[in-house]
Amino acid sequence: MKKIFSTLILSLITLTIFAQADPVLMTVGHFKVTRGEFEYAYNKNSGQQGAVEEKTVEEYADMYLNYKLKVLAAEDAGLDTVGSLLTEFRTYRDMQLMNYLVDETFIDSIARSYYDQTAEQLGGKDIIHLSHILLKVPADATAEQKEAIHKRADSIYTAIMAGADFAELAAQFSEDGTARNGGALPPAGPGMFVKEFEDAAYPLQVGEVSRPILTAFGYHIIKMRDRKALEPYAQLRDIIVNNLKRQGIEEVSAENRINKLIAASGGTLTREAILDSVMHAHVGQDANLRYLIQEYREGLLLYEAAQNQVYTPSKTDEAGLQRYYEENRAKYAWTAPHFKGYVVQAKTKKILKRAVSFVKKHAGADNLSALIDAEFNGSGVQVRVSKLLVAKAGENTMIDRLVFGGKSQPLAAFPFEKAVGKKLKQPEDYKDVELQVVGDYQQYLEQQWIEQLRQRYPYQINEAVLKTVNQHE
Repeated sequence: MKKIFSTLILSLITLTIFAQADPVLMTVGHFKVTRGEFEYAYNKNSGQQGAVEEKTVEEYADMYLNYKLKVLAAEDAGLDTVGSLLTEFRTYRDMQLMNYLVDETFIDSIARSYYDQTAEQLGGKDIIHLSHILLKVPADATAEQKEAIHKRADSIYTAIMAGADFAELAAQFSEDGTARNGGALPPAGPGMFVKEFEDAAYPLQVGEVSRPILTAFGYHIIKMRDRKALEPYAQLRDIIVNNLKRQGIEEVSAENRINKLIAASGGTLTREAILDSVMHAHVGQDANLRYLIQEYREGLLLYEAAQNQVYTPSKTDEAGLQRYYEENRAKYAWTAPHFKGYVVQAKTKKILKRAVSFVKKHAGADNLSALIDAEFNGSGVQVRVSKLLVAKAGENTMIDRLVFGGKSQPLAAFPFEKAVGKKLKQPEDYKDVELQVVGDYQQYLEQQWIEQLRQRYPYQINEAVLKTVNQHE
């Protein structure tokens, strides 16, 4: 079956690369790695912490060779025909290509429409910037209570008129969410407040403060911080467009353009055909785009191949892990004894005794926690049991307390506790040092895989071209 990824991108990349005056640095199977592609990867990754900042060009070339070998293996395994990977690749590729379909005329029309709607809503009135202090009046307040709140509002107003800081008083007395901002409200226009509030606010000049006015929410004291007429569209366009871009207008405009092209073709064009055409038009001219799309495609394939060859086996191949541990047992020798077992905690001494016996009987069960809950915790948690622990002194406070003479105190809710297990001078099997063994086994499988690939596929590095990396005009 023709490899679908190849028809989508690989042949295109190959053709465009050959079209460039860019010397081939490395041949790996059917891949022709140019100096430009290599420099893109090397320079990009050299800026990442812990990546290749200490790698020479020669060392990175060796890494890149291994990378390309794995991609070849992924293709030969048919991973480039997997539907989920194709979908993920297309989604990413299309995100990069949408930038080439952005319709500035469409964006400008939306910006203009937004401006016109705002102007219509303002109806010639100013945009106002207000602060307020709100004293809430409960819906069931008595006349006496309303009057008391009114008097409080009057006293605050009097303090403001005498020179007190409005924002400080708002922070101290206002009873809505704006208090933390000194009572500041967002810029507003007509129709954005209840009528009583708006009628009191609009006549104010900058710096003026209203007497307390009553709305359905309570008593408000309003300050006019600023007011101004709506500026002409030409003056606000860039601000509006930038706000629209933050809200995703470019993607919307690109989709609109795609839909127009489909409609104009009478339905003969598809969305995928349009994006394929955009890629053909731009990927040969824009090296960064070409390498970015190629990098994502290869990254998907490499991840899937590595899962199959390295990461899944390193976690599930118990026989392989145990064999690797036995062959390298000296690497995992302990310099101090470890406790291996469980910590059992209970609310009473009687329940602890039963729970310890139960844990000894069922030690090693994958569903030990569920068994404990069924046996002891049906009407509330009476017993807690840790997962299987392997720890030396200083690595676990519970083990330290119960096995190695630590001084910490048990939980007040579970004062009775016991360690169930044994001290070991050395690991019994790989599971006692599983994290280290799995990590080392992954490296072992990776190296084996690379050695097999180097025997399987032809490759060559042009040392003369390699010496010119980042050293040419």
